Amino acid sequence: MLGKASRSPMVKQVHLCINNSPLHELIKALILEWGYRLTDKPEEDPLLLISEGMEQPPGFSHTLIFSSSHYQDRHRLEVPLTIETLYLALENHFHRTPRNHIRICVDWPIRVTVRGQQIDTHLVTLADRGIRFISPFELTHAEEMEIRMVRENETYNLHAKAVYSINGKEIGRGDNIEVGAVCTPQSKEVRDSIRSRIIGNYLKRVRPVLGSNLFAEALHQLNLTRMSETIATSECGD
Repeated sequence: MLGKASRSPMVKQVHLCINNSPLHELIKALILEWGYRLTDKPEEDPLLLISEGMEQPPGFSHTLIFSSSHYQDRHRLEVPLTIETLYLALENHFHRTPRNHIRICVDWPIRVTVRGQQIDTHLVTLADRGIRFISPFELTHAEEMEIRMVRENETYNLHAKAVYSINGKEIGRGDNIEVGAVCTPQSKEVRDSIRSRIIGNYLKRVRPVLGSNLFAEALHQLNLTRMSETIATSECGD
């Protein structure tokens, strides 16, 4: 069941007009981390991210407004900002088949139990409802497995079903087989914990870009869980 898991994105270009300096720098660092490119040229048809009340520069046809009001939709986000909401808003604008869940590229160890075997391997990506990991062999569609992931003082025991297997050569990542799997069923508590861990690690990655003082100010512009904030400000590795 080797298959392809790639998407066909638009050119992912963004222009920032955020009047809050800590928030501006944080969003800038995050969108670069997520693979977007900054431009100030409206002829390149970027998405304009702009604070409510600022004068819109001419020539931009697509906008995402940051507002202090409680009203939000696909073109307007509330501040204090939820990182997942920003991630998904960008996904919806730039991708024909947008992801519905925030995810992160990681190299975390996991143990997979499948076909009566225990395989010690590592993740490639993690989302709150699914994973991609390195496998020594191809798994068939809907093949079931158990995943054990340990991070700091928390252990996740996940039941998963294979969705696809892909040869790393097809995506420029060597000879390994990568398996994408959906984790089900999952409690809301487990999904929330994984989501908070993803967001915390994204923030931790961009913290050195901002510096400690500006990063601390930027956190006040975010709506974060305690876990996300703890991970973002900790000195431990991913």
